[in-house]
Amino acid sequence: MTHLLFTYLTNCDNDAFFADAEHMFSEEFVRKYSKYKRWQDAKSTILGRLLLAYGLKNLYQVDIDNLKMNFSKDKKPFLENSSIQFNISHSNDVIVCAITSVGAIGVDIEKISAIPIEDFKDQFLPLEYETILKAPKVLEQFYTYWTQKEAVVKSNGSGLHIPLQSFEISNRSTVIADQSYYLNEISIDVDYKCHMATQSLIHDEDLTIIGLKPALLTDFGSVNSLKTFR
Repeated sequence: MTHLLFTYLTNCDNDAFFADAEHMFSEEFVRKYSKYKRWQDAKSTILGRLLLAYGLKNLYQVDIDNLKMNFSKDKKPFLENSSIQFNISHSNDVIVCAITSVGAIGVDIEKISAIPIEDFKDQFLPLEYETILKAPKVLEQFYTYWTQKEAVVKSNGSGLHIPLQSFEISNRSTVIADQSYYLNEISIDVDYKCHMATQSLIHDEDLTIIGLKPALLTDFGSVNSLKTFR
């Protein structure tokens, strides 16, 4: 099975939230989120890890007290000695975490907001850019392509080494270096676009979407050891 967990960012009880997080997580992870200047980015990073921990324990029965998390040479986090893979993304007020046991996965979410689309022309193939401009809802089409491409790059794991204009999205799929990637649109909020990319075709009946309240995640973290999360 593949699962997509999400939550919303709030500014409630921030002092208590960050104080609790310092006790929940490893010193390494605390240093990581403490580097952010905006509390929104720090809190979103913490909530992303809480979504992951909740999903691993409750959906995959992973012993989170003893898991080993590491990073690839391109800084993509992964679980050692496990077939379970995950990816996290956040934009504005929404945080998402995709988890699967059927191969590499990537997820990207973006809030639909007005931007100068012409500044991103070079990130798309000519036909893709033409499709964006001719779409009834130009911004939505732009963010559809953008989140699809970002999700694919994150699933691949090579990061910025793959230019977005180097591969074409067609019929909700693409191919990079002979590897196919399949895309699922995730409907969470009408103000956002979200896509998930996997190396295996995921049918709707094999995907669950779960919304969790921040308070539930905080309570979960308070009664579980998350020192293994980096």
